[in-house]
Amino acid sequence: MATQSRESENQRSPKAPITDSPWLWFALFTAVGLAALLATGGKFGKRQANIENKYQARSAVASGSLEIDDSGSGEKRAVGAPNYSTPDKPVIPLWPLEIVLAVICIGSTTMLLRERFRASPG
Repeated sequence: MATQSRESENQRSPKAPITDSPWLWFALFTAVGLAALLATGGKFGKRQANIENKYQARSAVASGSLEIDDSGSGEKRAVGAPNYSTPDKPVIPLWPLEIVLAVICIGSTTMLLRERFRASPG
């Protein structure tokens, strides 16, 4: 008799709200981060290339590999300049970050769905 009343209580009690699940927050924040990265990827690529160019130029000057060739006509040229990065080919690409965010988002969404639609025990 007591087991029947417990079972009926378990069946009547609603599931916890979805906002109590940490998987929802993992999925939500990674999805927003991934969407922001994909939406502004071109701007990040240009900014990243600019930062890398400054770093490459400063290290070339500091190491002494960059020399200024002063021709007789007053024109100055940099000799020994490194191959600078471009927005299309940066030294540090952003695609690994996109992949990591996508994997975390897919995994947490899968765990959220598994948690929500799991058959109740008993």
